[in-house]
Amino acid sequence: MFALLRRLTCASITNSRKLNQVRCYASFTVRDVLRDTSDETGTLLTRFAKHIAIDRYKCEEHVLPPTKIRYSDYFPITDEHYFRRSVQQTDASQLPALIIHASSYRSNAVPAMYAKALNVLDAHATAQLDKMDVSTVLETLYAFLFLIPNWLRRIDFYHAAMRRLVQEAAGSKQRFLQICFYLGLQKQHQQTDLETMLATQLGKHLANLTPLDLALVCNAAYKTSTLVTGEVRQAYETALVDAILNLKLDGDSVPDDSLLVCYVKALRFQRVHDERICQHLQSICLESTQLTKLQPRGLAHIFAYFAEMRWDQPECMQALVERLLSFNPGELRAKDVSTFLWSCAQLNCSLTAEQLRQLEVVALRKLNNGEYDRFPDQLVDACLSLVILGHHSKQLFDGAEELKAAQRQRQRAQPKVDSRLTVLRSAVAIEHPEWTDVKTKQAFKELARAPAYLLSQREDLTAYANQLSADAEVEGVDLVCPIAGINLPSLRVQTQGEQASIYFIELLTPEQTLKFSRSATSLLRLKRRLLETLDQRVVLLHSGEMASNAQALQQLLEQTATAKKELKQAAQGLNN
Repeated sequence: MFALLRRLTCASITNSRKLNQVRCYASFTVRDVLRDTSDETGTLLTRFAKHIAIDRYKCEEHVLPPTKIRYSDYFPITDEHYFRRSVQQTDASQLPALIIHASSYRSNAVPAMYAKALNVLDAHATAQLDKMDVSTVLETLYAFLFLIPNWLRRIDFYHAAMRRLVQEAAGSKQRFLQICFYLGLQKQHQQTDLETMLATQLGKHLANLTPLDLALVCNAAYKTSTLVTGEVRQAYETALVDAILNLKLDGDSVPDDSLLVCYVKALRFQRVHDERICQHLQSICLESTQLTKLQPRGLAHIFAYFAEMRWDQPECMQALVERLLSFNPGELRAKDVSTFLWSCAQLNCSLTAEQLRQLEVVALRKLNNGEYDRFPDQLVDACLSLVILGHHSKQLFDGAEELKAAQRQRQRAQPKVDSRLTVLRSAVAIEHPEWTDVKTKQAFKELARAPAYLLSQREDLTAYANQLSADAEVEGVDLVCPIAGINLPSLRVQTQGEQASIYFIELLTPEQTLKFSRSATSLLRLKRRLLETLDQRVVLLHSGEMASNAQALQQLLEQTATAKKELKQAAQGLNN
């Protein structure tokens, strides 16, 4: 779609000497050449590209005819029409060499002529695709990658070649890796192409993949949001776990921090939860020389993996927080800031007021710089995470509302983001009602029944509700979701007698409990805080600590209140 829109709006090559020249659709314009350097590309992409460049010559199927063309036969371009005719007469097998020759011409070329040369090469390569064998297709793709690394996805030949390659049997390991690499460059490509290829071909080569080979495959799957499924899934996930456990970041070894991050991203996407990975990553985070090798985006993924595993080991969390806060704001992407804040909120990290203010300033700077304009969901996440951590920012909240409203007018709905925004609005309506038009009664609905789909996996709640209902002092038990947007069911217990009371009981599952502190995860903590702000009585229970009657509930509530009071006094004493 992007290429089509560009062609409808951009000028292209002239192919007639008449006054009314006919213009063809083109992939590149002079503006592109002047504006984009195109050779500034990611180090990981460069590493993968070099790897397949070397590895492709190990493939017995990769046989190419000798080069018969010369640079001087085509360059420098003095006559556009002569150049086009020369290219059109070039055999399909010689196109890779011709495209490589164009890289030498680039440094001395006039931008307008260089853009025309790119378009001519692209058009002829696309026209000759049916005459190419698979080796020539792959070699032509690599030649274009060498010439225009950041622009490869914009040429017609790339998209036509991908349609051709996904229909071919991968064959050797080297050919399989090359096709995976090129499929992984197109984030919006058909997911089924790579998914089908991995399901049918990955099992044949998995045992022979080197750490760099595996990183290339899992990076392609992650970039295209392709889940590895089928019979090969378990073997693939085992290979990822083994690769991380065997990866060292010692000072004498080749820096493999980028491979580590590739594996962690793949594990997160596959939803592989393994405590051995947490222990290994923790050992890296607690070793300062290894921790400093990791870039912000890598640290954010590692922090997020800890959060998904509910791994709140205090020393590890402190090391990650201090390291991430040591970077300059310009070194952090808006996405990294949002991920960092979400991880802190999920793991209940103890951040000082100064650190929270520092993070707010970083997010505000990125908001003012327009870094959230295309990604309002990241701003919503950052703002909500700060609220969960107990820090409110009216500027961030207003910015999130404005960006989300603007996005809603031009894009399709995003239910998950809208749900998080609803939670944010509820929190603001309860704790800072002057900031929003949302009324407290809209945010807090005491008798809002929990939907059936939320209770399908919570037999513990329904069984406990029946148990409490049998107590003579309990008038009624309801399964409710009292805070708008927080879809976590609670028990609303109403007692009778002289000391009639209403309690909200939160029954924690193992998935809602942090590993070391045994505290609740982020949304449950926020829910409890909001209910207590509304002067509601909240009892937090683990499955093994349930109270069987109203009297026991009151005792637990009093114990909790006493413990919170002592903790508050201790904190005040430290501050003094």
